[in-house]
Amino acid sequence: MMKLITLLRSLVFVVLFLMVPCFVNASIWIHQENIKKEGNVYKKEFFINEGIFPNGNKVKNLNKSKIYIRDMDDNIIEENIINGEIPFNMPLKGSYHIFVQDTYIENKVLHVRLSKIRAYNTNGDIKSSIVKEIRGRTVGSHYGKTPLKTIPFEIIMQKPIKNHHINCCLYSGDIARFQVYFKGKLQNNIPLTVITQLGWTNEVLPLDEGMISFEIPRDKYVSIAVDKRYMESLLIEANYTTRESGTYKGSDYSKINYSMTMPLTFHTSPLEYSAKLPAYLMVAGVMLIFALGAYYYRKRKQKFHKEIWFEED
Repeated sequence: MMKLITLLRSLVFVVLFLMVPCFVNASIWIHQENIKKEGNVYKKEFFINEGIFPNGNKVKNLNKSKIYIRDMDDNIIEENIINGEIPFNMPLKGSYHIFVQDTYIENKVLHVRLSKIRAYNTNGDIKSSIVKEIRGRTVGSHYGKTPLKTIPFEIIMQKPIKNHHINCCLYSGDIARFQVYFKGKLQNNIPLTVITQLGWTNEVLPLDEGMISFEIPRDKYVSIAVDKRYMESLLIEANYTTRESGTYKGSDYSKINYSMTMPLTFHTSPLEYSAKLPAYLMVAGVMLIFALGAYYYRKRKQKFHKEIWFEED
């Protein structure tokens, strides 16, 4: 009996091992490299990663992919990938959105892989973009954008719900909100997959009006004294398959699989700083009182040399 159970377990393991490659489809996402300095100008570098987040390899063979960059006025600039890198030479300072679309056929399935990322250009002309800059920084106009007409499937981030007064960035504890659109129409039955940089994964289902919400988790605790600007990353992904048949570049397909990823970064919640501030002040106060007490005690114990005068006749 035990041998039979062991044999069945082995068969199940082998079947699952063989089936996993059929279901796992490596994602692509836009990765922002560390800012590179060229002369006196700091330049942002973007390229495409492929793999299982957060471990991915830079892709250099997607030079035929489509690149779209949307500026603050919703104008679309088309670019081409050059040696795996996405050119980003925007003239104005402010928020932009970069989109990449990669299309190919495999096993009679047309795969449409998409990714988007918000890029903030710090080196653009501030004089010509001051109004857009103020609008984008104070109101959060980069949230809730209308679906891009040039791509069929898109995740759109809505303005997050925050418990603090800082609106420029995302923080752990914020309620992130998203909606998924297919061919310009809001979908209410497509879940999101959330993957953090330490590999924690969760699937979030849409609720009212297709809104998908979740609290941004914090994977790793770092001492505030070590790094006050500690930043983590996560990946948002949505997938949708339709029964459509057709021909793409001379090859037939019977299904279309749409996928989109959106990498995000977030910081330690400022509420943690405020919660720990009273404790820090109390410790500092106790240490100060102790130091003053020790100083006063030593001063009182200190013996001064007395001078003795002798009168000589």
